[in-house]
Parts: sequence; C-alpha cells; structure tokens
Amino acid sequence: MTPNKLNLCMGCMNPLPEGEDKCRHCGYQKGMPHSLTYLSPGTILKERYLIGKVMEKNNEGAAYISYDQAEDKKVLIREFMPEQIAERNESNQYVRPKTGYERQYKTALSDFVELSRQLLALEKTSGMVPVLDRFVDNDTVYVVYRYVYALSLSAFLQRNGGELTWSQTKKMFLPLLNTLSQLHKKGIIHRGISPETIMVDQDNKLWLSGFCIADARTEGSDMGAELFDGYAAPEQYSLSNWQGTWTDVYSIAAVLYRVLTGTRPSDGNSRRISDDLCPANELNRKIPPNISDAIFAGMCVSSEKRIQSIDEFTGILLEEADSHTAVFESSKVNLEVKKKKQKQKKAHVAVWAMVVTFLILLGLMFWLLHKMGIFEKEENSRPTQSVSYLDDQSSDEGSVISADGVPDFIGKDIDVIKNDPSYANRFIFIEKEDFNEDYSKKIVYDQEPAKGTPMPNKGYVTLYVSKGSEMLAMPGLKGSTLEFATKILTENELKYEVVPTMDASAEPGLIIRTYPAEGEMVSKKTSTVYLYIKEENVTTSSTSDDMPSGIFRGPSVGVKRGDD
Repeated sequence: MTPNKLNLCMGCMNPLPEGEDKCRHCGYQKGMPHSLTYLSPGTILKERYLIGKVMEKNNEGAAYISYDQAEDKKVLIREFMPEQIAERNESNQYVRPKTGYERQYKTALSDFVELSRQLLALEKTSGMVPVLDRFVDNDTVYVVYRYVYALSLSAFLQRNGGELTWSQTKKMFLPLLNTLSQLHKKGIIHRGISPETIMVDQDNKLWLSGFCIADARTEGSDMGAELFDGYAAPEQYSLSNWQGTWTDVYSIAAVLYRVLTGTRPSDGNSRRISDDLCPANELNRKIPPNISDAIFAGMCVSSEKRIQSIDEFTGILLEEADSHTAVFESSKVNLEVKKKKQKQKKAHVAVWAMVVTFLILLGLMFWLLHKMGIFEKEENSRPTQSVSYLDDQSSDEGSVISADGVPDFIGKDIDVIKNDPSYANRFIFIEKEDFNEDYSKKIVYDQEPAKGTPMPNKGYVTLYVSKGSEMLAMPGLKGSTLEFATKILTENELKYEVVPTMDASAEPGLIIRTYPAEGEMVSKKTSTVYLYIKEENVTTSSTSDDMPSGIFRGPSVGVKRGDD
C-alpha cells in the first residue's frame, strides 16, 4: 500500500477526504512548515513506515506519529536525535555528531541501542507501551512503539476534579506498580515517571511511556536533561549521585502524592536545601494515615533512607492500618515517618507547655491589677464605643482568602493575583503559560490544586495562564521591509525563517512573498513563517540539487520562539 493511495493526514494519520488538504480531525494542513532538525512529514523509513509530524521531543530525540503500511495501523516512532550534541545533514537526512561531541554522541547512542534492545526483548508486559520494532536508518536508530489511544494522567486529573480517592487510586495504580517491579527485575530504570509519562486509556488503565537513557534524565549531562519538577528524585540533579530502583520509587510516590492531594510536591532539588514537604494526609484528611506515611517514606530526600524497591513500597501501601499483616512483607519499618511524628509530638507538647505557663502568668497579673483597682478606674474614664471587626475587612473579592482552602483563581488576571498581598503571603505561585481558546491572554484557565483544597501557608499553587488564542490569521507582509516583517511576527509570537531567493523583478530588501500566504490561519505554537526576500549577493553556486527549485537556504535572522 503506498502513501498516495492511503492519502493520510500527517498530523494524525487519519484518511483525508479526496480533494481536501486540511484534516477535519486535527486541523493539520498539507505542506505546513516543519523544523529542519527533524524528519519531513511524508518520509518513508525502512520502505514500510510513513512518518508524520513530531508529537513530542526532548534532549534525547523526537517521537513522530507514523503509519505502519505493512500492518495497516498507527504507530509511534522515536528517533535518536539529541540536538544538543548532534545535527542533521539537510541534504540526505543523516544524523551526525556535532564537532567536539563525537565521544559523547557515541556513548549516548550505545545507551539508546541497549535500552531499546532491553525493551524489545521484554515479554508482553501489561501496563507498558510495547516496543514493536527497532531499526537503523539515516545513521541513527529508530524504535517503533504501539500507538495507544489515551491521554496523559495530568489531563485525566484535570477532567476529574484534580484528585482521586485512595480507593480509586489503588485500583488504577496497583497494576502499574507491578509493571515497574517487572521492569526493575530486568534491570530497566525509567527515571522519568510523572503525570506526563503515565497515560490513561478509555478503560482507566494506566500505561507507562517516555523511556529515555540515563543521560537524558540527569542534570549536568552534555545532552541536557528533561526532568519533571516535583517528580524527579533529588539524586537526578547531580552527576555524582547513584541512581537505581529507589529513584523510580521516589517518582511514583510523588505521582501518588499529586493524585491524592491535588498538589504537585516541591521539586527534589529544592528539597535537598530545605525540605518542607507536607505529609499527604495534612493536605487531604481523607487519605489513610498509613498511605500518607508510605508516600512520605517513598519521597525521602536521602536515597539511602528511602524505600529501596517497588515491591517494598507496594507492600507498605497494602498494609492494613493498625495491623501487622501485609499482602507483601515489608523489609524495614518506616523510621523516617516515625521520627518526624515523634518530633512533631515533642514540639506540640513544648508549645502547649508554653501556652499553659503563659496563661497562668497572665491570670496572676490580671488578679494583681484587679486588687489594685486599675480596671475600675479605666472603666469610668473610657467612652462608649461600638467596634465591628468587619469594618477592617476588604470588600474586594480578590483579596478574600477562603477558609475552606485554596481559592478559586480560574478566570482571574494573573497580575491581579500576584499583586494581592493576601495571596502572596500564603501561597507560592508557579506559572505555566499555554494557548487557550476559551480564555483571554493573562487569564488563569486552570489551577493545581483545585479550589477548596486544604493548603498550609506558603504552599505551592500552579496557575495555568492563557497566552490567548493559538491560531492567528497570517498578516499581510508582502512588499514590506524585512525589519518591519520580523517586528510584526515577533509581536504576534510567530516563529520565522528568512529564505533568500533570486528574483530579477523584485526590489532588494523587500518581502517578495510569505508562506503561509496572507489571511491563512497559522499556529503560534507549531507554525514557522517563511519570508522570501531578494538578496543581491545570492549566486547560482549557492544552490543544491537536493533543494526545491528557486529556494536558497541562507542564514536565518529570525529568533525562534517556543518549541519548534
């Protein structure tokens, strides 16, 4: 079966109706520009796999939505392309190491090959996105994964009120914990477990995805690291620390913390300096104490004091509260939790002792003053006055802190929230910007934790802030100067590239044409605008047989914004 006969959309691999260029399912349009760092949509690999657009990328490489023409099904193909230490030859698509990084590239490629070999050799493991194939092309390695129809755990939680009960969580996560245990026994450490790499299908089954080599998950490597704040273990922030099964224990415990409390824990790197992690059941009283203790022990900053294996962690989770029986036998008692509780108990006793002492002294003082007749004199001289504490309270709704927990920030301006001292004194805000079609620019469209969640002072609150609509009608730039065109595109948050070209009839320095053309809808997130301009010094020696006729690659003067 050939790509032409299938006529598939390169954005989602669904069939396109005859004569249509724009997909009704995902909005992808034929001929949309793409980053030259990655493969062109429509590329065929191994005379079998049709490559579509990039679905996600990190420092290790990119994952493309693809189509297996031999099996007639969608697949996801991951390409080893670490852009920090490698580059692509535009003429033949080959991947090669950058000058000076040959040794690092060779080592990373070897690790990628070994990881893909381990994943491919696994017998059918429930709960892990299966690897179907592995092959070499373009002087690099490709891994073919099954395409799973699912959404991220993060998106799933947003659709379900921000958090789940322990009963719901237990049913969903026990199979995943078993999957992790099997992977560890095969010597595979994930290092990137988070709500973004755990997928939820229509049956509420969890799938583990996002496998990467160690260098792509460790701060300080030449490749650069993709670490998920709040879920990466403290040891992943240094090249000098050992990683192992305990690293994944930290991450899965952090995910459970997020699922049960609706709050993302503070990142592991910050906790190495100041550990202010609040036990889960202090944020949500419905969490059983033994579950909260297990999560706390799994998130211990010290890797040596932390629970060491997934089986042990699972065993503690399944222990009955106030009982010595467990489904799995735990090899050690959670000493860290007990020590913290003992310290808290001692602190509470000390505080109460101070309060009682103060009240006794205060009582003695008032008794002495009463004997001396001080109160009677003051009563006679004091004017009658009515005091209302409500008079001191602001009537501004934005300044009121909800006694029930985290306020509802959705629909409010981010600047108003940040400048409100009643919020600033109680919360630490984490801002995440993204495009949103329903909310105007700078307006909060989602939050974590959800409204009403109990939150101690200086708790972390993530606010998702709208950058406005992602789609924009392409402005008319034909005939304008390059300076004006780039200024307009930059103001509209559009990425661009300048393409010098030869056109005898054109005036030097002015835009001859643009792609997309004026009025066409472009995405601020994924589109790249190409500006065609006459360059007097362009000669025919600049051409390449591998490039389309009339287009000459020149140095890009555009500053790329956001992800390609």
